[in-house]
Amino acid sequence: MRSWSHFAFVAFAFALPAQELYVRSEFQRVGHDGKVIPADKADRPREILSPALARNGFASYMLTANVPAGIEYSLEIGQNPENTARVVIYRQHYLANGVPDHLEKVALPVNGKTTKEENLTFWLDLWIGNDAPVRRFKIEVQLWVGDRWVLYPMEARIVEARIPPFQPKFWGMPAPEARADAAMIGPWRDHLCRPLKSEFQPKDTTIRLLQQRNIQQDVALAKKLGRDVAIKAFVHAGIPPEMALPDAWCAAPPDQWRTPLSSEWYLKLRDQLYRQ
Repeated sequence: MRSWSHFAFVAFAFALPAQELYVRSEFQRVGHDGKVIPADKADRPREILSPALARNGFASYMLTANVPAGIEYSLEIGQNPENTARVVIYRQHYLANGVPDHLEKVALPVNGKTTKEENLTFWLDLWIGNDAPVRRFKIEVQLWVGDRWVLYPMEARIVEARIPPFQPKFWGMPAPEARADAAMIGPWRDHLCRPLKSEFQPKDTTIRLLQQRNIQQDVALAKKLGRDVAIKAFVHAGIPPEMALPDAWCAAPPDQWRTPLSSEWYLKLRDQLYRQ
């Protein structure tokens, strides 16, 4: 892990007029062209500048780097203080229809050389320990491309919220073509509506699998906080109050309340849970 102080200087020395490195939320899947796929496109996507991170839990982001043809590159993650978060990187792969899905774990730093212009996309997993102190820390995506550094600095916030222990379970996955926020339906229906049979055994690491893992963290926290807090979080996220009540939410087809909302609406629900 490279030191933050060194890269703070480099960020100043190599400030670039155009951004070539993007950090997006886990609900903004990225296609071959480096842009968010149509299913997930949001009019006003969230800027990832000072994300809130719960203790004893994961936080995940999409990293996309544009690298010209015939260029050597190296991707690293810097932290200050070092090792505040446990970092895992996965390289994203695509289905035949161009939808990103499969994830391949890769070691840091990620080094390579392009044969053509590429938009390299990775899934960034951060894990915050159970006993981590509540504080801010610096985390920076660092891309060496050709002869210069391209940086994406963030000031992450470890908050009071602590994910309680839970046993992940899976009931099947949404279709890869479904909007990214479809991953929340199964975990929340299992909690608010009726228990679902969890007979699905994942064999591969996919975007949809890790999205559901992250959402199950939220459900575990909601169970600890109580149903009234969950209802308040749904309303905060943009679901009408009468629809946010468990009986009404469970009875309504998901598209009825999801269609008017952005694919990132769920992030507001998570924010509300973390504030409790």
